[in-house]
Amino acid sequence: MKQKYLLTLPLLFLLACNLVTAPATQTPTVETQPTETQPAQNPEEPGTSSAPVNLNDYAIFSINVQDFSYPEQSAAVLEKIVTLHETYNVPVDIYLTDVMAQIYAEQFPQLLERLKTSPVVAISYHYRAPRPYANKYDWLGLANMSADDLYQTLLRYETHAVDPVTGQTTDAPGGYQYVASLIGYNPYAASSISSDANTDDAIMRVFKELGAQMTVIHGRALNLGDVKKGLYIRPEHYDYMLFQNVGTDPAASFENALNEAHNSQGNAPYFVGVKMHDNDFFAAKSAWLTVYVDGGKRPNWNPDLKSPLLSQAEQDAVWAMYEQTVIYAASQSDRIGIVNLPMVLDMIP
Repeated sequence: MKQKYLLTLPLLFLLACNLVTAPATQTPTVETQPTETQPAQNPEEPGTSSAPVNLNDYAIFSINVQDFSYPEQSAAVLEKIVTLHETYNVPVDIYLTDVMAQIYAEQFPQLLERLKTSPVVAISYHYRAPRPYANKYDWLGLANMSADDLYQTLLRYETHAVDPVTGQTTDAPGGYQYVASLIGYNPYAASSISSDANTDDAIMRVFKELGAQMTVIHGRALNLGDVKKGLYIRPEHYDYMLFQNVGTDPAASFENALNEAHNSQGNAPYFVGVKMHDNDFFAAKSAWLTVYVDGGKRPNWNPDLKSPLLSQAEQDAVWAMYEQTVIYAASQSDRIGIVNLPMVLDMIP
């Protein structure tokens, strides 16, 4: 069992203004406030069920929340997802960016409260562009910084909000630390998506110091208990991107993913990672790709750019695929354990 901590961190920051109007300040690389260099308090995590034992196969459902362009649609689909998972008692990991956490806190506080208190939900953190340590996105020149300047810069980015136009940090709270303050515990996982080795080292250090217990990587078999730079790695033997399988038979497609996990050359128990993004349910492309990739990879950006929405028929097809996958997985509980990250942590010897 991993150490639990007292739930002491209150909801510190409900911002009065949105991210677009937050005052931008130049991102410093050396000077930081003293509080930024200290690891965050590790508050108590919500109570979770025990992981099913004596099984050879497991599934982890993950929802990556990131679509700031259509907040109403994002909130609506998250409500449906949580209801579905609660109905069938299927654990799920919800990955929030700081931008989406702020949107939910300000515009959909009941949803945020539900995510915090649902018995099947565990919250983790992820980041996206325009943070300059997104994959191959170093518009700020991080690769040319000294080790200390790089660390201090990334620490500021993970404790402050980011101006969506300039990509610079603001004086408002943001990053991993802000999400922790809103949900009342440290998000279980936080991951580097930088291809630069020095940046990867620095951001992993920042996340570990701020309280993350796990991280996520892709591209190979990841066994239970594997570690990267002091953080446990989310186990995964097959990355089942469900959004790429819409229109297939849900049961057959899930079983194929399980077979792929067994063929991964990894070690049992085998884990299938079932992945979706909030925008998969309603938009043709994610907001961050639309603004920060299609709109160019250097500032200034136009955060008002929007991807087209899917047709209603397309949205219905995506939801049907997801719903039937959850229902099928729940029906196989005698041979497939469904877990979220706190349950995985409890499985590690």
